[in-house]
Amino acid sequence: MVDLSRLNPPQREAVTSGDGPVLVLAGAGSGKTRVIAHRIAWLAERRVDPESILAVTFTNKAAEEMRERVGVLSRSAGKESLIATFHGFGLWFLRREHVAAGLPKWFSICDAGDQTSLLKRCLQGIQMDSRRFDVRRLLSVISRRKNERAGNAARPVPDDDSDDDYEIMASEVLPRYEQALRAQRSVDFDDLLVRPVALLSADRALRKSYRDRFQHVLVDEYQDTNRVQLALLELLCAPERRAPGWKGRSLCAVGDDDQAIYGWRGADVRNIRKFERNFPGATIVRLEQNYRSTGRILDCANGVIAKSADRRPKRLWTDAGAGDPVRVVSLPDEQEEARFVSGELSRGLADGRKPSDFAVLYRLNAQSQPIEEALREVGIPHRVRGGPAFFDRSEVRDVIAWLKICAFPEDDVSLARVASVPPRGIGDVAMERLGVWASENGMSMSAALGSAGSVPDVPRGAPEKMAQFATQLDMFRSRFGPGLLAAPARAMIEDLDLKGWLRQSVVSTAAATRKVEAVDSVLQSLEWHEQRDPKATLRTFLQRLALDSRDEEPDDAEGVTLMTLHSAKGLEFPVVFLIGVEEDLLPVSGIQGELRDLEEERRLAYVGITRAREVLWVTGASSRTRRGRIEQRAPSRFLADLPDGAHVRHDPVASAADSGRPSEVLKALRAKLAGRA
Repeated sequence: MVDLSRLNPPQREAVTSGDGPVLVLAGAGSGKTRVIAHRIAWLAERRVDPESILAVTFTNKAAEEMRERVGVLSRSAGKESLIATFHGFGLWFLRREHVAAGLPKWFSICDAGDQTSLLKRCLQGIQMDSRRFDVRRLLSVISRRKNERAGNAARPVPDDDSDDDYEIMASEVLPRYEQALRAQRSVDFDDLLVRPVALLSADRALRKSYRDRFQHVLVDEYQDTNRVQLALLELLCAPERRAPGWKGRSLCAVGDDDQAIYGWRGADVRNIRKFERNFPGATIVRLEQNYRSTGRILDCANGVIAKSADRRPKRLWTDAGAGDPVRVVSLPDEQEEARFVSGELSRGLADGRKPSDFAVLYRLNAQSQPIEEALREVGIPHRVRGGPAFFDRSEVRDVIAWLKICAFPEDDVSLARVASVPPRGIGDVAMERLGVWASENGMSMSAALGSAGSVPDVPRGAPEKMAQFATQLDMFRSRFGPGLLAAPARAMIEDLDLKGWLRQSVVSTAAATRKVEAVDSVLQSLEWHEQRDPKATLRTFLQRLALDSRDEEPDDAEGVTLMTLHSAKGLEFPVVFLIGVEEDLLPVSGIQGELRDLEEERRLAYVGITRAREVLWVTGASSRTRRGRIEQRAPSRFLADLPDGAHVRHDPVASAADSGRPSEVLKALRAKLAGRA
């Protein structure tokens, strides 16, 4: 029996609410994941078929954590309920409905790097130099177009005389981009949601079958949903005009409009604020008891967020005691700010805290440099989160491209990448002419390799090398099969002497070692996939990998954490330094000095404050150097919202005099760290 005795009354209400729509307004640190896990287990205990339960969230890490928590409470629900990210659900759906979607049974997923390469090829196809455009920005416009179209909110295509070059180019290149995806039997991440929404919207019988399948739908982080995700939820759960008497399915949405900080990537805070309009008859439950932070930290968070416009009212509280006041510190410049932070970190470490107890949070990545330099100077271990991702490393992308072309022969983007990894005498000119000829003859580049002798104007010697390349690819593909992943991949890398080529590509021995270790990490992932599923195929591995690679790297390194406020959402630390709390940084300035979104910046400050469990430092500088010029800074307007009694102004000069000489603190710290080594 699911034990609800440890839940507080609002949590129990959220878990046991009826079958209609429920909106759980879960403040920061109020136990929202616990509520979702208990609700799923409670439903299964009420003899709800676990296969009729769908739970969606935004990261694979969150989905895995939810799956584990549910499994502890209810083995059947943890095993049989569909718990996934939105994109993971879309992949599951398209696998089942691939015929209706016009897709092969096995299709590849273009990640961000593949999309960039594909879009560059599309630009070349219209004789447009891709260097004239920021390809990532153009992809962002294309992504928005696709999502708006699926969400029934498409904007009109600009006229040819529009002064927005990116909008004009998106109109021109989007059909070519989508045609290129179809040609190589691929989808991009947007398609994983756009295509299911299109199919469910157009086919009433299909829609009914999935409405009947999923009797209970749960959504985590509902404030982060965009228009397409809302459309998907409406198709599965909302009342339907063309079905009189159908009142909709049970939808439990858990979120917090005060933590809506992803508007810049398409999230729409109006989805949670207008929940009752989209899902009539909703029950509203508020979770306001915080299990993370001390009272004074929460008072400061409440003071800042209370000024937010159009928010759903809630006030966080705790029974854990008032705790220390939030300390607000003003420093002369960013160098002094960094030295102050490193000094306080040194004191905390000397007092017995671990490096992982601390986090330094900032609005922009550029703010990390002075902090990093100050920490290196005193020898404090640290890590910067949000840097280059593992799956963006060139050697990793090379290995993945080889695996992709083995699993998906129509993947022209991967073929073009591996043609010269390692080099085999097939140049860019030969590959470009092969691609044009293949397109004209309605075949993939991989299929055209064996007929390279028929391609006009191919450089001398290239057809023979292409034929050898085709033979090699056929051999590699023949080795893979169900449950046969790691060994064929390892043999392929050895046949290519990929590790030897990587070692020769760099001068530094350390850099060469890192590249080889990255290749071994991919092989290890293949082995783990085999162990989890003895019948696993290379295609299922790559589809899963395409989704997993969107998450951040594993959070297992020891050290003080340095990260942006956006990256910090969902995390907590005993001690937090929120730095750069100044006008034009928090809130950040937009283009030409205009505020980008003051309401979202306020929510971002609230998120930063609520990451701290025990101690919160808020720092700012009176001046900063920008582009070689010293600029005077003003304190953030959000500081005026911190209530009296919950914060104090800290004088770093007086504190240093009272605490003894800095050298003594550093000496104690070095001795402590040396003892751990």
